[in-house]
Amino acid sequence: MKITAKQWWLIFKDTGGKFLQDKPFVYSSSIAYFAIFSLPAIALITVMIAGSFYENATVKNSMLTQISRMAGTNSAQEVERLMNKITRNTENIQTKVISIATLIFSATSVFVILQESINSIWGIKPKTEGGLVRFLVNRLLSLAMIASMGFLVLVSLVTDTLIAMLKVFINQYFTGLAYYFLWLANTLISGALIATVFALIYMVLPDAKIKWSHAWIGAFITTILFIFGKYLIGFYLKTSNFTESYGAAGSLVALLAWVYYSVLILLFGAEFTYSYTRHVDGIIQPPGQAVAVKVEEIEQEETSAN
Repeated sequence: MKITAKQWWLIFKDTGGKFLQDKPFVYSSSIAYFAIFSLPAIALITVMIAGSFYENATVKNSMLTQISRMAGTNSAQEVERLMNKITRNTENIQTKVISIATLIFSATSVFVILQESINSIWGIKPKTEGGLVRFLVNRLLSLAMIASMGFLVLVSLVTDTLIAMLKVFINQYFTGLAYYFLWLANTLISGALIATVFALIYMVLPDAKIKWSHAWIGAFITTILFIFGKYLIGFYLKTSNFTESYGAAGSLVALLAWVYYSVLILLFGAEFTYSYTRHVDGIIQPPGQAVAVKVEEIEQEETSAN
């Protein structure tokens, strides 16, 4: 279906209006809070998954490099510190089992909260029956999301290797162009990986049925906003001296701020995906285990005294 310029304007207009109505700042705050506890666990599990194919140290360094590019060096160091703290105190088997269970629960919690937020934005509500089964399914979906992130880390490692090989070739035959090539290659590859994560989130997490094409369009718009927003957030974090204001907790506060603004962009992308799907297909359809929710304002009725 070909969309006219007027329709695109209406889509973005509806996106902005609905975004301001759906309490995105409240959702972002709660997700950022859970993410502080979940992010180190997510990073650790991702390293464990990707470490099955690469050396753990190489995978860990690659992931921390990606975090450093997006959130800054201080945030990457804070994630590394929290990851190292999680891996301590695992001498006996009982402690290891408890640590692994806690790790999985912590890592999947942020995705469950994100799922509930997107469900609310899209006007979807899961049915109440099957509470335990639904709980386990949600955790498995979240774990699958983390596993897919591990796969994307592997892809990133392979592409980094290819870029390094091409860098040697470019330096040999096209002196002076290596910097621009690396910048463009890193931007395109990072954008593709980020868009894949966003598409998976919009397609897999919510209790709704949307087409892959719609999820990819929403992910593409979100990725563009995320890449531009990364520089704005980075500038804000660099000019704001969190260490001076918050002392030893400054790095943690900087990481919290980065997650908060990143989630805002993600939720705006969810709003755009909703508006785009509504203009193209009419409505986002819930599956059998969920129902659509309609919110209406009801004026207070006058009651007569008996």
